[in-house]
Amino acid sequence: MKKIWYQSTLNFAQHPNYEKALASHFDKVASPGTKVLLNGRTTAYGNTLDTLDVIGSPIVYHSVVAPAFIRSLLTAESNGADAFVVASFSEPILPELRSLANIPVVSMSEACFMAASMCAPKIGFVTLNRLVVPYIEKSIALHKWKDRVTGIHLIEGDVSEAELDVSFANPRPYLDRLVEGIRTAIAAGAQVIVPAEGVLGVMAAENGIREIDGVPIIDAIGTPIIFAEMAIALKERTGVAQSRASYPSPSAEARELLSANPSFQIR
Repeated sequence: MKKIWYQSTLNFAQHPNYEKALASHFDKVASPGTKVLLNGRTTAYGNTLDTLDVIGSPIVYHSVVAPAFIRSLLTAESNGADAFVVASFSEPILPELRSLANIPVVSMSEACFMAASMCAPKIGFVTLNRLVVPYIEKSIALHKWKDRVTGIHLIEGDVSEAELDVSFANPRPYLDRLVEGIRTAIAAGAQVIVPAEGVLGVMAAENGIREIDGVPIIDAIGTPIIFAEMAIALKERTGVAQSRASYPSPSAEARELLSANPSFQIR
């Protein structure tokens, strides 16, 4: 049994319908013999903050999300996970996590972009609200995707994850707006679309939105799981994992000190 730790930036207590939709989708996408360990942000510090408060300020985001992901990675490894998915298009501290990890670390953004690049040369992003855009722009710069991205397109009217969570029971009005946003991206030159937000991605995937006007729509939730399975296979069968030239590991002493930090204590 292979275990993939899927770590969201959201507190699932505030997004219960999203959590249920993720679990349902993983049952369909993961290979037989793969178990997806679904985890939301559970650290006490900042856990009661609304998602908009967390992503709306870089200092709050860094203070709340970064320690939560370090703790989650240490917990994942202690629980025998074979891969760790950074399940956010904000890509929190991705290089740092890869430096710390002894297991493959898969980025949702990177996996979706690589899958999209297999489908077409020109890639469009569609997302929920303006607060998400700087994070996507950061990923585009980090991975040097600029020449292949046709744009980042907002769905009409800023929508929060909390608002979207209540739409799972009756998604059609929102899905109609999503399709219009996708068509706007297509008109701007996109030949494949990435729904760049987890709640948005699972809603599209669970409702069968796989192509619009001949343009593929990447499954933003299923794709990172498939890439994590590939990363596990690459490590086991070929020995390939993250480069220590790019992501140098901390010394044993430094790692022990980090693990002893109360903010990162394994639960």
